[in-house]
Order: sequence, then structure tokens, then C-alpha cells
Amino acid sequence: MTSPIIQFLRPTFYAVVAFAFFAGLMNIYWSASASSVAGIDADELAGIDLSEVVFPSPKLKPDDVVRLQLKGLGDSKRDGVGILQCFCLASPANRTETGPLKHFGEMVRNPPFDAMTSPRAALVGRPQIENNVAKLLVTIIDAQHHVRIFAFVLSRQDEAPFQGCWMTDAVLATNPPAAPPPAELPSA
Repeated sequence: MTSPIIQFLRPTFYAVVAFAFFAGLMNIYWSASASSVAGIDADELAGIDLSEVVFPSPKLKPDDVVRLQLKGLGDSKRDGVGILQCFCLASPANRTETGPLKHFGEMVRNPPFDAMTSPRAALVGRPQIENNVAKLLVTIIDAQHHVRIFAFVLSRQDEAPFQGCWMTDAVLATNPPAAPPPAELPSA
């Protein structure tokens, strides 16, 4: 016969063992996933202050995502936070196409996307949402005073860890770079 104290403590003992088992499983899970943040490898994040980065969230609307990406692209500091901000809000499918963070950074610093890295002004249009796809036009006045128009295409993600988040699938330049004005006007 077991004592009343052991009978009283038995459920508590089982609960502690179950909790320890669950905590061990969670520790293994978090250790495995700690090597990346928002789907980005840890080695790509070395030396970047993540406290300034806004990560994907179901609370962000499509135009919020685009504004955050434009803010990141326009960040003139060379600490990598701005490019990381833009990259974090790119969809997993987009990241597959553009490659790792370093390649993404090189890509957005070249035409036609370089117009977004130092805009004089930017206007984000209203999102046109159909099902789980949002399209927005962004008008940029670049450093040379040329008007550039980009179409952002976003989708609401349906898989973890980004389930319910709006993320950018593609950015398309809708007009070619403007030619510089002629040096002098022809006389009539």
C-alpha cells in the first residue's frame, strides 16, 4: 500500500515529468531554428542590429509592407539594416528568385531598382486586392528628377512561419529609365 502523501504527489510528479519532456522538445526545436531569423541564415545577419528591423506580421497591410521596404531601400547607412528590412518582407518565393541577402542587396543597387535607394520623393498608391494578391503602384522621383513607376505584387502567405502575412512577390519597373534632357534646345 502506498502512503497518502505519495498518492497525493503522484499527479504532480507526472505533470513535472510531462513539463520537462515538453520543455526539452521545445529547446531542441528552438536550437534548430535559432540559426535563422525570418528565414535568413545566421551568417547573413552577422553584424546587423536586428532591433531596428520590422519582421513580417499579419498586422501589416500591403501598403505598410511596401512603405517599410521603401524606407529600408532608402536607408543610406551602410550597416545593412535597410537592405535587410526590404529582404525580410520579400516572400519566400521572391527570395528563391533573388538569391541570398548579399545578392539581393547588389540587385537593388543597380538599375532599375536603384531609383528606390535614393528617391527625392515616393508615392505609394492604394492596394488593389483580389483574393490573396495585392498590387500597388509606387511612383518615385529619383535623384536625377526622373519619374519612375514600379508595380509591387504582394501575396498573403499561407504557410508557417509567415502565415497570414503580406509579403512582396515581385517588383516590376513599368517604365524605362528616363533619358536625360537635351543639353540645349534646338532653335526654330
